[in-house]
Amino acid sequence: MMSIYIIIAGLTTTALANGALKCNLSEPTGAQRCFGALAEPLTFYLPNGENKKLMLTKNHKKRIFKILNNAVASIDKEYHHSAFFSNGTFKLEKATKQDSGHYQLETYRATDGVLLHKINMSLEIQAPVSKPVVSQMCLSSEQMIINCSSEGDEIEFIFTLDGYSLIQTRSHCQTNWTAVSQSPAGDAAKQDKFSGSNVSMNLHGQLTGNLMCQVRNSVSRNKTVLQLTSCKGFISHSCHVTMAVIASAATLLLLLALFLVIKYFNKKTRPMTITEDNAEDEIVYSDVRVMKHTRKSRPNLDQNITLKMKLSIQMLE
Repeated sequence: MMSIYIIIAGLTTTALANGALKCNLSEPTGAQRCFGALAEPLTFYLPNGENKKLMLTKNHKKRIFKILNNAVASIDKEYHHSAFFSNGTFKLEKATKQDSGHYQLETYRATDGVLLHKINMSLEIQAPVSKPVVSQMCLSSEQMIINCSSEGDEIEFIFTLDGYSLIQTRSHCQTNWTAVSQSPAGDAAKQDKFSGSNVSMNLHGQLTGNLMCQVRNSVSRNKTVLQLTSCKGFISHSCHVTMAVIASAATLLLLLALFLVIKYFNKKTRPMTITEDNAEDEIVYSDVRVMKHTRKSRPNLDQNITLKMKLSIQMLE
């Protein structure tokens, strides 16, 4: 992440490669570099083939075609979907990532096979950039973060605010994924790798205006404009989080205190357990009112014997 608080003006921009969808092999100007757009046509301009033999090879081992006197003598089976025109052009109908590589064109004199010249070319097929997605997020009343993301290969980002340059950079955060594309004949599927890029930067929270994020690579360009709004009066979400944490802590303390009070009062009537000889008896203490039940009891045997003795003495007398 980059922190930018000062507007930088006058950054030099890098122009797109001229003729990005056309590769010129008609003049022996030494090593060349060419770019093509993924899934788009790509044209090779070849030298005049009258009384000449042209051979195009890839990565020093695979011969793409051989042309003799402006007529195709042989062509690799993988390039049957391509087209050769009598005006000296060779066209790929739909470029793939597999077309990237090092190419060499050799031109011979048809009569005696003398090598006239060699041309080396480096070809890179890139996925075009998509329309960028731009977002703004306030971090505080004094700071905001701007994010711009786009899909494509080798993306360059340019930020401007009301026409003034802020920053120009290539993204260091790229996410690659794989998409499957089929040949026109529907044969074996080939895989093309795409990538997504993202750049974020910090700006002062009071800035307003039209923020433009431009994205480009060697085969395409695109842009999106976002209306910046001031972060004045912004309340950080962390404040709300802190208050929520405090409220939660207070609630927990209150519940704990209530639990301790209930536990204290329940302790008085809690059963007491006495363990003796590995047996447990419960003794529960409670207020019990005992009522005496009155009942008639049998006469005392001693009193009966005494009475009988007294009666016997009286009769003897």
